[in-house]
Amino acid sequence: MGVHEYSIVQELLSVAAVEARRAGAVRVTGLHCRIGALRQLDHRLLLEAFELLRSETVCAEAELRIETTFVTACCGRCQHEYAVHDWNWDCPRCGGPC
Repeated sequence: MGVHEYSIVQELLSVAAVEARRAGAVRVTGLHCRIGALRQLDHRLLLEAFELLRSETVCAEAELRIETTFVTACCGRCQHEYAVHDWNWDCPRCGGPC
């Protein structure tokens, strides 16, 4: 398990517990996380860490859903807006830099 992913899941569970208490809930059934593609987090390791750490928390029976989001760039040459994938900032339309 990645140390970075482990600490992120610990913080996620902590925040979920605080929010559940504030809402008067005794359990959480699901968590939906949006993670930027350029964050370089391993989703498999996040899910593994969640499975290991969630027991005996308000999230013990919760499902973790992970959504990947992308940075949007605008080409300085042709003004095309596009999502940046794999750190490639070149415009897919004209090849120009963003």
